[in-house]
Amino acid sequence: APVEMDFYGGFKNTFKLAEQEFNYDLGVLEYYYPGGYTATRPYTTELYAGIGWGPVFLKYSHAVTNLFGFADSKNSYYVDLTANVPLNVWGLTLNAHVGYQGVQHFSDASYTDWKVGLTKGLGNGFALAVAYIDTNASKAAYTNTRGRYLGKATAFASITKTF
Repeated sequence: APVEMDFYGGFKNTFKLAEQEFNYDLGVLEYYYPGGYTATRPYTTELYAGIGWGPVFLKYSHAVTNLFGFADSKNSYYVDLTANVPLNVWGLTLNAHVGYQGVQHFSDASYTDWKVGLTKGLGNGFALAVAYIDTNASKAAYTNTRGRYLGKATAFASITKTF
């Protein structure tokens, strides 16, 4: 589908343990792709739970439906370890991430992904980011019907606004 709509709801909060402050996030996320499908629908619903300390956050997501069009892939999962470390240089933050997507009944479709980047707050809710992202995703599993490999490395830049 040319459009992805993401619906999510959850709860975030903080707690103290042995004088250390932790944060947590619990919720549900649905990836929805409008349109008709002759094969397995790509809609995916996940439950997730995460915990963070300082600049580091660990999150586990569990698919309660098939995963992105893989038939019989219910109970797939994703583990995400992310760190956003202020560098105290020009107001930059180092963004580092590694994740693992386990695809139930399709081990050749499981993969690791990673990202390294920098973010600069511009004020008034604006931020500029640059990053390099890559995976070790199988070309056989992640090449679409048009012959395009979806797991190749990429670099990107973005400007975002938080409301």
